[in-house]
Amino acid sequence: MIRNYSKTIGALAAASALVAGNASATEIEGQLGLGYNTDYIFRGFDRGSDVVEAGADFTTTWNGVDFSGGLWYASIQDGHVGNAGPVQLPDGYDELDLYVEASKDLGFATAYVGYIRYQFLGTDVQILGNDVRLIDDFAELYFGLSRELIWGVNGAVTYYWDVEGDNNGYSELALDKTFKLHECVDLVTAARAGYAFEEGQIQHTTLSLTFNVKASDSVTVSPYVAYSFQGSALEGVDGNPLNSKFNLGAPPAPQRDQFFGGVKVAVKF
Repeated sequence: MIRNYSKTIGALAAASALVAGNASATEIEGQLGLGYNTDYIFRGFDRGSDVVEAGADFTTTWNGVDFSGGLWYASIQDGHVGNAGPVQLPDGYDELDLYVEASKDLGFATAYVGYIRYQFLGTDVQILGNDVRLIDDFAELYFGLSRELIWGVNGAVTYYWDVEGDNNGYSELALDKTFKLHECVDLVTAARAGYAFEEGQIQHTTLSLTFNVKASDSVTVSPYVAYSFQGSALEGVDGNPLNSKFNLGAPPAPQRDQFFGGVKVAVKF
């Protein structure tokens, strides 16, 4: 899912923000991305594995306000949807996320607000002659603040307000720092902590290392590895949709701490 925005495209989202910062008032700049991920970890949820993704982001600036928008499409081969009694559910599904965002530098911090629409494809089945949608579409508004904190560490805090569905009042604190390893190679270290306000519990903590390798002026290759620690808010999630405390698409598999990784290619235009 987007924004991830781990929704597995965090690296692409960060790159888009950088592009937005350099766009002039009349320019529209864009970026295309392709990637592969061993697992689909969304806010600590294990939502499947063997994921191929593609996305597009566009940015511009008008009257001192940065605007961005885009889409993210993913094909999840092992969707961890499971079975419902005698009904065999599909092993995988596709997801399309659409987003728009506006941000402005206020001096002490950058404020941003946005909207994300999550749509799920290939999840309709027939049960007792009735068409049943296994994964419901949902949407969120989000808003937050970001700024450089100290020693080159960037921080951001974001609250996601569920418009459709129930995300348990999800909010996230994100920290990252970039190290220049070579003229064409950066190492980005990042940490994210998610919190479920309605549960009053930590949802996950995810640490990641991303190498951004600049292959040319417009092409960047970004392999990454990450580790997600399950928080107390996910302890009761056992893969049974009837027992799930969350309503964010497909019922997740039993949760656990785990490594995951992948590689992304971004092309600016």
